[in-house]
Amino acid sequence: MARVKNESVRQAILTSAASQIAMTSYMDTTVAKIAKGAGIAPSNVYVYFESKLQIYFTIYTPWFEAQVLALERAVARLKTPERKIQRLVGGLLNDIADDKTGYTSALMEGLAIVMPKDKYKPDLLHWAENKIVQIVCNAIEGAKPEDPRLRAFAHLLMLTFDGVAMRVKSQRAANESTANRSDVEEALVGMLIGGR
Repeated sequence: MARVKNESVRQAILTSAASQIAMTSYMDTTVAKIAKGAGIAPSNVYVYFESKLQIYFTIYTPWFEAQVLALERAVARLKTPERKIQRLVGGLLNDIADDKTGYTSALMEGLAIVMPKDKYKPDLLHWAENKIVQIVCNAIEGAKPEDPRLRAFAHLLMLTFDGVAMRVKSQRAANESTANRSDVEEALVGMLIGGR
């Protein structure tokens, strides 16, 4: 007999998982810990979510999308294409990849060990790359979304985002500064602005 899903239980699972993200790493967070924080049996978690990775994506996706949409608005307020692209790159690499919630680094940790059973779908990655192309097209007069150079830029920017998010976690663990990414940012901005 199928179990009836209850929205308050689903929300308790997400709240517990978010708390675990703030306290520990993806690897150290277990479904049992999430279930305990939600006040349910571990088997009940699987009534609502197929995997721990799916729980993290459920938490991370709306947060990430809101961050990118806020960045899009900030970019639109700037006057020059150079400033707009600098803000886009800096916002992704400094503000979102280096977020203080721990959401990004926890998700990157999870993606680094993803297995076929986790049923990873790159929907959020595709959304982000499409949004980057759209932001660039709005920032640079004459830029077209079908331009393969823009697609390559968006893909490279998201690969860099992933790397920064992973490095931030290790730098924090070693008490190293996470502030100096200016050379990488300058190179990425130069891909679009320098070659115009």
